[in-house]
Amino acid sequence: MLDNTPKIVVITPVKNEDWILERFLSVTSQFADLIIIADQNSTDGSRDICQKYPKVKLIENKSEQYDEASRQILLIQTARELVPEHKIILALDADEILAANAIHTIGWQTMLQAPQGTVLCFEKPDLYSTPYKCIRYDKPWPLGYVDDGVEHQPKKIHSIRIPQPKYAKYLYIYDVKILHYALTRPEAQASKIRFYSVIEKLLTTKNFLVRRKAYSLNIDWTKGHRVEACPEDWFAGWESIGIDMKSIINNRYYWWDFEILRQFKNHDYWQFWLDDIWDFDWEAFRQYAQTIDNLEIPDSKIISPPRFLNRFLQFLVKIIEVIKGLVKKVF
Repeated sequence: MLDNTPKIVVITPVKNEDWILERFLSVTSQFADLIIIADQNSTDGSRDICQKYPKVKLIENKSEQYDEASRQILLIQTARELVPEHKIILALDADEILAANAIHTIGWQTMLQAPQGTVLCFEKPDLYSTPYKCIRYDKPWPLGYVDDGVEHQPKKIHSIRIPQPKYAKYLYIYDVKILHYALTRPEAQASKIRFYSVIEKLLTTKNFLVRRKAYSLNIDWTKGHRVEACPEDWFAGWESIGIDMKSIINNRYYWWDFEILRQFKNHDYWQFWLDDIWDFDWEAFRQYAQTIDNLEIPDSKIISPPRFLNRFLQFLVKIIEVIKGLVKKVF
């Protein structure tokens, strides 16, 4: 009797993820048949970490641009070339780690029996401030696909990572959790939010008012969601085999900060005055970057926008939200 159990192929884009990559690869190696890492010009120890894990296939994404579409296509095409047989593609970022009890659930076994063309959706709790509490969500994320070779049609930013053809069936696997560690590092998350605002400005995908709302540095991540203690069985099984699941590494600055400086050099920084990124001392950071011989920075001083401009824009966004709320009530 032929074994029709699908191979599990995890596809992951990486850029300077050494703070969590060891944890991610240690866990993912326990359940995946192959882990494909597309490294985009990392300058930390990410590539060296990847070399330590036999199941990792390291490929290069040499693009200097932020483009989720091209990296997703690169990863999916590589998965199909390396594993042409029956497979499940799981698209996980390096800070998204399978809970330790997941592989023992009914949902995991159901996933392994799902037909080709099935989109796999999981709850992705955000570990909040520490690994001991989390934000829970009712809506699961599409993070996996039982591959049938269909063309993936992604977007450049905030793209669903796996194919979603019109004929696809959706399997909601509520007892399998993907633990998201991003909010355990608030300063890193703020850096990423500033970066997204700058990228959306350059891509002209959102106007400045929409960007200020979507990428506000005062986002309440808990709004409308439950905050709970993390169940210990999310971690215990991995910890029992020596995987560190709870230590958090913070840095002084993050690669997103350096990337924004590069954009300030390529595009006059005052073009970003309308974005909500100016709680950060960019001039002090520019001076720091000079001390480490970073050449991709502006040559002249970075001047923050007038305070009244930022206050006015904050007020404008609030007024627009109030008007939208009133319109919804009326209609």
